[in-house]
Amino acid sequence: MSVDLNFRLQKYRFSTDILLDIKKLYKLDNYHSIFALFSNYFFVALSVFLAEKWFFLAPFSILIIGARQRALATLLHESSHLVLAKNRILNRAIGTFFSGCLVFQTWDSYKKSHVLDHHIFLGNKHRDPDYSYYISSGIYDKNTRFGFYLNFFIKPILQINFFGNFRYLIEHRLLKNLSGFDLLSMLLSLFVFGVIGTYFVGWYFFLLYWLLPYLTVFQTISWFIETAEHYPLVGKAKVDLYASRNRFGNVVENFFTGIHNERFHLIHHLFPAIPFWNMRKAHSILLRDSNYFSVNSRFGGIFSSTNNSPPLWLCNSFQVNKKD
Repeated sequence: MSVDLNFRLQKYRFSTDILLDIKKLYKLDNYHSIFALFSNYFFVALSVFLAEKWFFLAPFSILIIGARQRALATLLHESSHLVLAKNRILNRAIGTFFSGCLVFQTWDSYKKSHVLDHHIFLGNKHRDPDYSYYISSGIYDKNTRFGFYLNFFIKPILQINFFGNFRYLIEHRLLKNLSGFDLLSMLLSLFVFGVIGTYFVGWYFFLLYWLLPYLTVFQTISWFIETAEHYPLVGKAKVDLYASRNRFGNVVENFFTGIHNERFHLIHHLFPAIPFWNMRKAHSILLRDSNYFSVNSRFGGIFSSTNNSPPLWLCNSFQVNKKD
């Protein structure tokens, strides 16, 4: 049996009037990225302050910090697509020193893994690292309903799958195409960040308020977000419109998993040149297309829903290869 190493999804064709309106949303600026960055810093600082003042709030603070670490990774993501800021130097600086490096991810490695491999070869099990990761995790394997939820819902929450998630992150978002400059940038950023935190909080700052959330909450949130983005659509879809999801969860879910409009993942794959602050506008425009409208009507959130569709983890069609 031949293996198509160059398999690529077909591009869905939107009408000319929709494409013209979408193109207007490609315009970049420099202030949205700065505001987004400092909003993340603000929530991290506030969380640390609350935990220091009332230690019983520490678990909640760690939860928020982990979510904001994911948001910093989202800024790296935007930067790798060159849509975080109009100024290329600012785009690269925020995506490296001030966000990506702080969550142990380097720009060149991320760009190779995400932009050049995942986006171009989405759904290609041999060249899409995200799809390969899904397969290696066992989520496509035949499983009972109980086994599926145990392995892919309960275990990630309890961090039992930690090593697999962490290994993927290190291999594809850090070590792959790692340059000396990237490594030095990451170490310098982490050192400066740790020194600042130690000065204002104490010697335990980096361990308690950065490394602990990263190794726990960040990993769990990332698993649920990244599973929701494409599973089990990749492997079945032949057209890009049907290979990714937008997510429509409630305000609490979006506070933890939809920062910087990360929940509009289908739009991002259809039009990666749209900056995150224009995603809502893009969604409104694309709803004029009947097929896009129909696809989105079937999307809830990850754990909640603000439309008539069930959340993913309550949807009967979410699991593939059910075992009786």
